[in-house]
Amino acid sequence: MILKRLRSEAGRQNWFGVAVDLVILVLGVFLGIQVSNWNQGRLDRSEGREYREQLYRDLESNQRDLAFRVHYDGQILGHAQAALAALDRPAGDRPGDFIISAYEASNHIPQPVRRATYDEVLAAGKANFLGDKMLRDRITNYYVGMATMQRLFDNIPPYRETIRSTLPYAVQSQVLKDCPEVLQTDQFGSVTPKLADNCRSSLNPRLALRVSTEVRAIPNLRWALNRVTADLNQKIWNAQKLSEEAERLKEYIRAAD
Repeated sequence: MILKRLRSEAGRQNWFGVAVDLVILVLGVFLGIQVSNWNQGRLDRSEGREYREQLYRDLESNQRDLAFRVHYDGQILGHAQAALAALDRPAGDRPGDFIISAYEASNHIPQPVRRATYDEVLAAGKANFLGDKMLRDRITNYYVGMATMQRLFDNIPPYRETIRSTLPYAVQSQVLKDCPEVLQTDQFGSVTPKLADNCRSSLNPRLALRVSTEVRAIPNLRWALNRVTADLNQKIWNAQKLSEEAERLKEYIRAAD
């Protein structure tokens, strides 16, 4: 309609009318772009809020996972310390319990800490939707720290391979019966293992003494158990620190909303 009027006014050489129509045309285009930009900005902000909400839920999941790690690794650490203490006693002093502690000290958590939403945001190229630069930097630094700690969590000391290669399979099976590991599923569907708190060996005393003596003869056994103890202490400390960072980041995300 505007273009038709422009041609009509130009044909009559009504340049004032042409100018008015041009202004109306340019203004209409400008307003249309502004409305489109405003609407897109509204959609982007809405998507950003959704991403922040998902990140918040991921952080809560991280904290549950990290609390589980602290407890589980604490149980393993207790067994490692018990096995070390047993090395200072005679081989015949509760050899079955020593075997349980030596075996349980080799446990490991294989699952990674959750970061699905952040990876999705990066893959979609929408990191800028998360908030202002300060919040984006805090989120980035949290996940950089998580990636660093994940390498620590993934570390498996050589002791695990050593002890599980030395203990006869029948003995390992009996240990699992005497000290069962239970899989727990929480309300969110997350599955985590839990070690029994009180374990007592039911191995035949003669067999237990023979196998205990073989385990004690492993070269550098005390060194290997010391390494396990240090590794677990480091994992527990870092899990606690990462959980604290998750709590602080949750506060910043809530403040952005």
